[in-house]
Amino acid sequence: MKNAFVLFFMITVLTAFSQNKETERLIEVNGRSEMEIVPDEITFNIGIEEYWKEEFEKKKDVKDYKTKVPLAEIEDEFIKNLRKAGIDKEDVKVKNMGNYWRNRGKEFLYSKQFEIKVTDLSKINKLTQLLDSKGIKYMNIGELNHSKMAEYKKQVKIDALKDAREKARYLVESIGSELGEVVTISELNDGYYPPITRSQEMMMMKAASADMNTESIDEVQNIKLEYQVRAVFRIK
Repeated sequence: MKNAFVLFFMITVLTAFSQNKETERLIEVNGRSEMEIVPDEITFNIGIEEYWKEEFEKKKDVKDYKTKVPLAEIEDEFIKNLRKAGIDKEDVKVKNMGNYWRNRGKEFLYSKQFEIKVTDLSKINKLTQLLDSKGIKYMNIGELNHSKMAEYKKQVKIDALKDAREKARYLVESIGSELGEVVTISELNDGYYPPITRSQEMMMMKAASADMNTESIDEVQNIKLEYQVRAVFRIK
């Protein structure tokens, strides 16, 4: 008798729950938000390397390379140019040094890689104008970021949910009803689009040619944040 009562009670609860689900009115919408941020943290990568003076003389072949410019001399000039460009010593880190390849029958050409962090692109432009490209192996912008990136990402997510709620509100009100509380929230994406700058391309071109005159660019493209959310709300 006791088991029969328990079974009857469970069937009653499930039936009531099923009926409630059938009569519950819901609306599902997507919300979206975008934000563009001006970078205030610029990471610039630069590599210096020993070279042969004869490389830059006309009608010279590899077999004629004899006079090597040492890394210490190139680095000394590089550090002086950093100071002239207004870049502080603590903003420069050594990433790597050494080499893994050499011309047959020739000494190794030692190299050193640096990572420079600045907040002003004009300092990088000034540095590239000062450097002698003969001792430069490569130059490029490694990363563009913002010191408050976490706060901006949080805000763009909040704005996306607000957009979803506003969309649900006016749709529900258009049929004479009132929007209720949120039931579920699902993240659809968390987009981060790092910018590509013309200055990066120009800096690499400058490193490849000592005779190239490049235009100075004092701005970088903005960082783009994009976020989408799906939300389900009750209709009162």
